[in-house]
Amino acid sequence: ASVLALQITLFPKQGFSIGAAINHLAMDGKTVVNFFKSWAHISKYGTIPQDIHLPMLLDRTVIHIPPELESKIFQFPPYISEDKTYVRALKLPPAKDTEDVIKMTLELTQENVEKLKERVKSVSTRNDLHLSTFVVAYAYVLTCVVKARGDDADQLVPFTYVADFRDRLDPPVPVNYFGNCVLPINFSGDKAKTFLGEDGFVNAVKILSDSIRRVSSRGAESIWDLYEQGLKFMELGTQKKLSVAGSNKFGIYGSDFGWGKPVSTENISMSRNVLFSMSERRDETGGVEIGMCLKKHEMDVFVSQFQNGL
Repeated sequence: ASVLALQITLFPKQGFSIGAAINHLAMDGKTVVNFFKSWAHISKYGTIPQDIHLPMLLDRTVIHIPPELESKIFQFPPYISEDKTYVRALKLPPAKDTEDVIKMTLELTQENVEKLKERVKSVSTRNDLHLSTFVVAYAYVLTCVVKARGDDADQLVPFTYVADFRDRLDPPVPVNYFGNCVLPINFSGDKAKTFLGEDGFVNAVKILSDSIRRVSSRGAESIWDLYEQGLKFMELGTQKKLSVAGSNKFGIYGSDFGWGKPVSTENISMSRNVLFSMSERRDETGGVEIGMCLKKHEMDVFVSQFQNGL
């Protein structure tokens, strides 16, 4: 299905899995997690959960942005095709080459996260850094990926994350909004040498921290202009962009269908870029699960860098 497809697979006397294929044009990560939490709650208790403010709202008019910005967004293509022509459709872009690609889930314990934060504090003289778990985990993955790919020192390293604008619009978007209310924050001007040295991790933390502070003080219009400008200058065939799916704050392991927490959750993308997923750990508060897809020779180096760096 072009928007949402679901598949339930039963493993007799063992359990079941729920697979979902979701088009990001239709819903963002927060909506997806609330959908699963709602479904799980109704399955377990037979009642509508009150903490997620159901029923969810399928009304796009609750997003108040200037008309000229809305026009820009609807005119811009959701992705660029291989022949560099603009395509606007609900159909998914071509799948990336999955030959020799493997997926692994690695973990940062709460102790790991705290030690990484202390490492930054011991090196940086700045006391205004935004040292959230998200920033520290993303910065650590970013430096490990750059080293695993063997990027040349002067090669540009594009990467991105998405910012939730529900609370940043005026008036704020209702918490039960079902849809997509995020904008991508792109980075394309940093060279690999920024992340390759001993100070690479701290440099990545500074870049991400400063970005989050800027996003908090800027409106959707200026963020969209930056995104549009970045895509226009991004050439196909250059280094693949690193992006993150999910969040350690979504609480996906809270989706209890009546048999306890899920054994595991995974996020796989059809994006042609390098995408890793981030979620909270199943059995520990403050830790992070990292799901990564890379070619095998890159994954071997990535895992070594990831583990040895801790």
